[in-house]
Amino acid sequence: MQARFILGPAGSGKTFRCLSEIRAALLAAPDGPPLLLLAPKQTTYQLERQLLTDTSLPGYARLHILSFERLAFFIFEQLQKSPPRMLDEEGRLMVLRGLLAKKRDQLKLFRASARLTGFAQHLSLALRELQRQQQTPESLSALAEETRDAEGLAFKLHDLATLLRDYLDWLADRKLQDAEHLLDFATETLRTPHPRLELGGLWVDGFTEMSPQELDLLAEILPAAPHAAVTFCLDHVPTEKVSWLSHWSSVRQMYQRCRDKLARLPDCRITNEVLSRDLKHGRFRDNPVLRHLEANWADPRAFSGKAGELKSALRVVACANPEAEATLAAREILRFVRAGGRYREVTVLARRLQDYHTAIATIFGRYGIPVFLDRREAVSHHPLAELTRNALRTVAYSWARDDWFAALKTGLIPGEDAEIDRLENEALAHGWNGPVWQKPIAIPGDPELERWVESLRRKIVPPFNQLALRLAQHGN
Repeated sequence: MQARFILGPAGSGKTFRCLSEIRAALLAAPDGPPLLLLAPKQTTYQLERQLLTDTSLPGYARLHILSFERLAFFIFEQLQKSPPRMLDEEGRLMVLRGLLAKKRDQLKLFRASARLTGFAQHLSLALRELQRQQQTPESLSALAEETRDAEGLAFKLHDLATLLRDYLDWLADRKLQDAEHLLDFATETLRTPHPRLELGGLWVDGFTEMSPQELDLLAEILPAAPHAAVTFCLDHVPTEKVSWLSHWSSVRQMYQRCRDKLARLPDCRITNEVLSRDLKHGRFRDNPVLRHLEANWADPRAFSGKAGELKSALRVVACANPEAEATLAAREILRFVRAGGRYREVTVLARRLQDYHTAIATIFGRYGIPVFLDRREAVSHHPLAELTRNALRTVAYSWARDDWFAALKTGLIPGEDAEIDRLENEALAHGWNGPVWQKPIAIPGDPELERWVESLRRKIVPPFNQLALRLAQHGN
């Protein structure tokens, strides 16, 4: 088993190297043991598209581009292990609210805050981070003892330990798990006797930091692959000590923790491969300003090129709020597209997408800019879910107007949006409701409208009648 660390500065081709190796493996053997590429969940779709830009690879079946969360479900599927019963985020908040109300008198620092609106959500975020760092109630209690001199900190650690213990006990009593235990459960699954998981190769790319849970899972799955590659944004193999204030402190520490973790695996050979700054093939080969910025990030130096290059390649703008930032981005995108660019060539990056989601969706929509926001949406409001729910309600509750038009407005019915809107207006004006849709609708004095309504009715009603017939055949 070989673990290879691919190091290189930004733009040196670390992701390109991983995708090239994966593409070569797929072309050499389209079938075989699964290949895994682990990446942050917000980049998985981008990597899939980037991999398929080479026309030599029209598709693939054995490659899985996964986040660590999806890796856990992949392990359960491959080993035919049922995933744990999971408590979702809404349920987690309800449990924490109940515990805050019940344990309020036992709290030292949070007693007054326990009743505040939104406190349960902030508590959930704090406990989630503690769980990801594998902190336990016992470790938090021990820290509280060590920090008795700092009363406020000690009280806070005491309250967090109390609430985390009660929350974990609540889960254990009901034999439930939450999302923060998913990786631990997958790690334990790999440690227990089972048919051995076999992989064709493993690549890990795009991570600046990994939690202890993720490192444990990586260490457990790595022996299943004959070779593995892990990338880090470092321009050399770090050996010297650096200040924690350095830009590279966190990634260096992460590299060292990952290397130490994998070094403890039996029969694991670790090698380093350092990619240099390639002026001809790097990401910034056509942009000397960004190339200079990347090369001198840690030790800033003035740009020595032409002033025109600096102005055209880089702008730094201070905005008052996220709405102003989104507006500026929208105007720059329109300027780029009007000059001959394409929307698909534009990427907008934000450190925390949740802070910008509403602003981007609203303002980009106002400017007519098509946008894909890489975030999860509740499936309950997906058009297909809406159609399924309202179609069932329509045939079950005698074609009530609200259910009927809610199904028609999903965009999945054979009819234009303008036609559906007009039909709804006519239904409201004429009082059409219930079983009236089951037979031709007569409109005295307006034969043209009658013909239009009947033409549309014949297109949209039959699928619902078929659904009602199938349900009746099954006794529903």
